[in-house]
Amino acid sequence: MKRAATFTLVILSTLAVAACGLRGDLERPEPLWGNPADYEQEQRSEEDDEG
Repeated sequence: MKRAATFTLVILSTLAVAACGLRGDLERPEPLWGNPADYEQEQRSEEDDEG
């Protein structure tokens, strides 16, 4: 009986953790140092590669 309860708890915990993620593409923030224009250029080139 204890084994079944532990198994159920593990399965429910796994499902709860799996539902906590962000959906869709993750957006990276601008760099803390360096040239922001380089960051924007990199973002545009990534978008061109995808689409």
